[in-house]
Amino acid sequence: MRILYLNTDQRDIEIENLITDIISNSKSHDIQIFRSQLTDFRWYEVNKIVKARSFIKKNKIDIIHTYRYSDAYLALLLSFGLNVKVVFSCYSYYEDLKGFSNYMYKTAIAKCAAVIFQTETQKKRFISKYKDNHLKYFKLFHGFSSVRLDNYKYESIRDEFFIDDYRYLIGTLCDFSPEHDVMNILKMVKKLRKSGRDFTCLISGDIDDEYDTYFDDCKYYYLIQGLDNYITYMKRRDDAPNYLSQLDAFVYHSDDEAVALPVIEAMVMGVNVVANDSEMIKEITCDGKYATLYKTKDAVDFAEKTRGVLLELDDFRIIAETIKEEARMLYSIEKHIAGLEKIYRIIKNN
Repeated sequence: MRILYLNTDQRDIEIENLITDIISNSKSHDIQIFRSQLTDFRWYEVNKIVKARSFIKKNKIDIIHTYRYSDAYLALLLSFGLNVKVVFSCYSYYEDLKGFSNYMYKTAIAKCAAVIFQTETQKKRFISKYKDNHLKYFKLFHGFSSVRLDNYKYESIRDEFFIDDYRYLIGTLCDFSPEHDVMNILKMVKKLRKSGRDFTCLISGDIDDEYDTYFDDCKYYYLIQGLDNYITYMKRRDDAPNYLSQLDAFVYHSDDEAVALPVIEAMVMGVNVVANDSEMIKEITCDGKYATLYKTKDAVDFAEKTRGVLLELDDFRIIAETIKEEARMLYSIEKHIAGLEKIYRIIKNN
């Protein structure tokens, strides 16, 4: 089989790392992997479409694997009339799409030979919504390469932001959007501050133009509550392994995500995780085995659970190391590749 990986947005670091890890760790002699150079694509660039289709025909591609609904739609166009299957790994619910974007998304879900969901929670929700051929729906956890995770360049976060050694370091990775509810983390910090803990909470994430007023609300809250001595905003980090490795605890809140990749990455880096008890979070943490779960939207419980981890940090660090080993097997790139190869063979033979 000849597989082409297509991702036109190289700014999506998690997907770029995943594709790189798949290519670096794939050892099957039956599968030949190609990586598309079609990046920063715009729909009016007809010359790129012609070149990409020519590449597919010349290299006799069997399957095009995509990770964005727009790329899945593009792959369906590129392979029209050819004996090529398209796979779409879906990382979100995309329920707020409108117009042509919504059309592309629904076409991708309907026409792709396989749709890969990140969690069983996400898969069940799609099955209940779309009355489609469920045999083409698969669940496969995201994969991480231990080699890549362990070969990060260490750069001190404390030195970068002038954080005293006596302060606990807690942090999160999430964009400022309602589905992540950064405000709930700020409310937790307010409660945790009253416990007398000396800590700094690092918040790393992008500000989406669509939710810029939400960021303003968060900023106003932590200033008016006097939390500026406890909160450090870092913008988005491209050095997640380095960042996570220095945290005493990773805190997270998710309202409506298909999968929380930062939570998984924190677990495989051996960081203590405190996250809310949503169905998806329970699934990726093995019903709380790999994390400390708090009641969703309950800032008091969130603060209490975080405080408990910090008070018994030495014990929790030992537990985190055990979790790290187990999580690395569950979310290993090798296991992910084996799952992909199984899916590829199923749809190739159908």
